Amino acid sequence: MRLTKPAPLIAVLLATAALLSGCAGGASGSGEANSGTTATTEATDTFPVAIEHAFGETTIPEAPERVITLGWAAEDAVVALGVVPVAVPAYGWGADDEGYLPWFRDAVEDMGAPLPETLDAEERSGEVNFEQILGLAPDVILAPFSGISEEDYKRLAEIAPTVAYAEQPWASNWQDLTTTVGTALGRTDQAAELLSSTEKLFAEHADAHPEFDGVSLAYGMGLTEGSTDLTFYFPADPRVEFVEALGFRTPPSILDFAERSKLGSSDSVSVELLSDYDDVDVFLAWAGNDDDKERTLGNPLVSLWKPVADGKDLVLTDPSLVWATSSPTALNIPWALDTLVPQLAELVAR
Repeated sequence: MRLTKPAPLIAVLLATAALLSGCAGGASGSGEANSGTTATTEATDTFPVAIEHAFGETTIPEAPERVITLGWAAEDAVVALGVVPVAVPAYGWGADDEGYLPWFRDAVEDMGAPLPETLDAEERSGEVNFEQILGLAPDVILAPFSGISEEDYKRLAEIAPTVAYAEQPWASNWQDLTTTVGTALGRTDQAAELLSSTEKLFAEHADAHPEFDGVSLAYGMGLTEGSTDLTFYFPADPRVEFVEALGFRTPPSILDFAERSKLGSSDSVSVELLSDYDDVDVFLAWAGNDDDKERTLGNPLVSLWKPVADGKDLVLTDPSLVWATSSPTALNIPWALDTLVPQLAELVAR
């Protein structure tokens, strides 16, 4: 089962306070910085390879030995393909004190490799630390799911071959990300196998839960302080792709809203208009904290909305789970499925 559409995320995640505190943390390095890329697999493709992206075409002359990732999620794809980068972005919300998300740390440690150095907070500040990257002497810089500007790209390309996003900043899905990274690393066969095995996981979970099939699910974001507009995500968003791969469907009212919206992967509606969305069976959302969860479900108008009034609501507040379902990767999808599917089963059974 393949999630097919590219998933532009920037309008969603950055607009919601960059997942409450920024997607990068303030760490500048791990306790034991990785002095070189560690690999448990070998490149099998013939080099050089060329990859087209928004700023042109990048040629990678030989299999990279020192890999740096920028933006989100690329580091997961690199590690899932058996390679540990020399440096990765430091995450804030949902990460540990050193800036690593749990599945990434676990995967690197399982490989018996030192954790990579973490880059200064380039995504929080909106700036790239070129000096730090230069000092790490990378062979390739991978930023296929990032917001780097053309000026950033040109400066990075002077340091090492750099792969930017395909068309738009912060627009990709886990399949395209895996394929792009696999090409850059000379591991296209491994990437294809990883895609197949990950999609098989979705199919297995869907088969194990036939009660999900056809249930109309609205995926949203909880109310923040002072807000009376509820955000709904549309089928182009990876969160919706995630649950649709399990058998859920997006209700007609949300599809109609998506057609009318000019914002791409999500849009907001006043809680006063929620009665227009009464074809929703279950409501799944994320909130940045318990206060926002209580603010959402305790709102008088939200509480009267059909799925909430029926007790068919689930608001996620676990930062790691929010990350994994907001920006799914071949590395975090198994963890996310094991964590979320039991909660969805309980939700549908209410």
